[in-house]
Amino acid sequence: MTAASKYKTRKLFQVRIHRPGHTFGAQVGHKCRLLPRTPAARIARRLRRAGLEVTIDPIIVKLTREQACYLDHRYPLSM
Repeated sequence: MTAASKYKTRKLFQVRIHRPGHTFGAQVGHKCRLLPRTPAARIARRLRRAGLEVTIDPIIVKLTREQACYLDHRYPLSM
């Protein structure tokens, strides 16, 4: 296995809450959880309904095959 085939690139999203007067938003979730787009949008929608200002920031990450398989298993309709 070569080093190039060892990793897969994915676009994952983090949800951030922006509070009045703050320059940067605070991440939502344990250890700034990175999610596929559909679950991130669902979380952002719930927070917006609660009256918070929320953004979804895309991040390109390199995942091992095990991590990619876990995401596919955990969020089957998102990828």
